[in-house]
Amino acid sequence: MKRTTQNTLGLLSFVALILFTASAFLSQIGAKMSFFIWVGNGMLLFVVLCLAYYYVKKLAMTWKVIYYVIAILAIISFIWGIGVF
Repeated sequence: MKRTTQNTLGLLSFVALILFTASAFLSQIGAKMSFFIWVGNGMLLFVVLCLAYYYVKKLAMTWKVIYYVIAILAIISFIWGIGVF
């Protein structure tokens, strides 16, 4: 994996962590933080899917197919808010 890709994924992970922390603190005082939680979940999903892709691309075709099926289900679950996972 390229160094710039690692830096970008690390930055996205850090921003998602900040969003979750800020949302947790602000929700304790009664603020509605559902949008920031949704954005944080989306960023974490993106980072996980990217890292999993870099791992799976070196494996056999069977694992790639399994990755794409799980990735599609995870994205659908995220967008529609279905409890698939």
